Amino acid sequence: MLQNLTTSQANRIADLAKLARRARDKSTSSFSERQLGEPDVVRGEHNPAAAIGLEPLPPTHPARASLRDAIAALRPEARWELQALVWVGRGEFGAKSWDEAVTAASTSDNAAVEALVDNPDLHDLVVRGLYDLAHG
Repeated sequence: MLQNLTTSQANRIADLAKLARRARDKSTSSFSERQLGEPDVVRGEHNPAAAIGLEPLPPTHPARASLRDAIAALRPEARWELQALVWVGRGEFGAKSWDEAVTAASTSDNAAVEALVDNPDLHDLVVRGLYDLAHG
């Protein structure tokens, strides 16, 4: 199904997204429950900043810059397939609707690069999309 984006490129971007997510989580983990107005946790792991819609990583952060550079270096057709993978991973399109997803992605503009970089779940969605394509 992938014609312009290789599986290794998709996996590399997923790995870079995971590193960016870890850096983002690390930068927000210093917030306390009280600083965020959250109740104390009774049990289980809790990231009090997870629900915040902030972009804690500056554009120059190495993890963010590496991810952005990797996505921006892709040819437009490969970026469309990356966006389609995200949509398949999210369940917006099924693996059988791959061509439709790529066509929909082809209408997006350059802001799509930043949207992909800013997606905290990019790693999971790309990996799930690859799995769905391979097994769908």
